[in-house]
Amino acid sequence: MSNKPGFGRDASEFLRSIGESCQREDYTSGIGITAIVPCADRCFEVRIEVNGGGECERYEFLLLAELSERLELSIGAIEGELMPEIEYFSEVTKAYFSACSSFAYAPSSLKGLERKLIQKGLGADVAREAIEFISSRNIVDEADVAVRRLELMVKKLWGRTRITLKLREEGFGAEALMAAEDFLKAVDFATNCALLIEKKFGCVPRDRDEREKMISSLSRYGYSLSEIKKAISLIKK
Repeated sequence: MSNKPGFGRDASEFLRSIGESCQREDYTSGIGITAIVPCADRCFEVRIEVNGGGECERYEFLLLAELSERLELSIGAIEGELMPEIEYFSEVTKAYFSACSSFAYAPSSLKGLERKLIQKGLGADVAREAIEFISSRNIVDEADVAVRRLELMVKKLWGRTRITLKLREEGFGAEALMAAEDFLKAVDFATNCALLIEKKFGCVPRDRDEREKMISSLSRYGYSLSEIKKAISLIKK
C-alpha cells in the first residue's frame, strides 16, 4: 500500500503553468481565482472571490491535483459556469479523504469503500469518482486486504465456501479473490472443522438427529460434506 504525500510532477512546474501561488488579484466585479496554493497529499487550495453589488464573498476549495489540472485552473477571472464544477470536484476531494480515513480505520475493498461513502449520504457519482482516485493512487492493495480479511475468518473457523462468499459480498474483485484462493490452498479445513466441532459441540453426537443438526450447522459455516466427514474421523482418532 502506498499513500505518500507529494505531487505527480514537480509542484513549482505546475504552479508556473497556472500563475504564482501567492499572487492575489482583487475583483471589483465578477468571479476570480485569487490564489492556488499547494497542500500535502497532492492537493491544491483554490481561493475564489465573488464580487457584485459592492459586496465581496470569499470561498476556499480543496481540490486534488488531478482535478485542478482537469479544470485547467489559473489565477484570474473565471466564468460563473465554472463554479459548480469547482464545487463538485471539491466534494469529490472531501469524499476521497473520507474514504482514506475509513480505510485507515477499517481496511476494505474499493467497492466496500464506495458503499460506505454512499451510506454517509454522498451522491453515487461523487463516491464513484473519489474511489477512482483511491484506485489510481494505489492506496488500496485489494489482494493484501482480502488476505488479511481471510486470515480473520480462518481464525473464526469458517469454511472455504463461507469465506469466499463473504469476500465476494464485501466487493473484492477477481485479482483479490485469486490471491485469497492461493492462501486458502494452504489451509487445512478438515482440521479446522474438527476444532469447530470440539468448540461448538464438545464431541461428535451419538444421536442420529443431533448428528444431522451438527452437520447442517457445519455446512452453514462453509464446510463441505467431505471435510466434515474427515473432521469426524480425526476426532474419533
